[in-house]
Amino acid sequence: MALAELADIWLRHRWLFKTTSMQVKDNHMKKMLLLVAAAVGIGALPGAAHAQSCQYTPRQIVEQFFDTFYVQKQVRRAFETWVSPAYIQHNPMAPNGRDAAIAFLEPFFTANPGIDYSIKRIIAEGNLVAVHSHGRFSQADRGMAIIDIVRVADCKVVEHWDVVQPVPETSMNENTMF
Repeated sequence: MALAELADIWLRHRWLFKTTSMQVKDNHMKKMLLLVAAAVGIGALPGAAHAQSCQYTPRQIVEQFFDTFYVQKQVRRAFETWVSPAYIQHNPMAPNGRDAAIAFLEPFFTANPGIDYSIKRIIAEGNLVAVHSHGRFSQADRGMAIIDIVRVADCKVVEHWDVVQPVPETSMNENTMF
């Protein structure tokens, strides 16, 4: 976590330091608290001393990851290139960790060679990126509307959430899900 991110977190949550028994008003004290928080946060990150600066935006990282993973169907290459080993997974059907994701997904894609993903839109804000896509097991399948949300840090996907909704046979409106 960069010092600027820690500063932003502190600024957004500084009310935590304001209680009836303790008022943090002195700018010097605020700077000291920020410095301590930054030192603790940076020191707690594995490999923080050797972190390289990332040349890509979070959106670019996610675009590359999703293209390699979903479009090219190169699971191992996508995960080993773009995903942190400490990958956090919020889907209750999948385990945490990059290696666990590879072990789970490689056989799945092998067993389902007709899987087709079409990325419809990507929305990025800060280190969070949302990908709206249409996934199908075959061309005849109506498929699923999928929203993947990933958090990016140090040029790697570090956390993932997803929401999946089947594309219904009929709709109450003429709009598509995409």
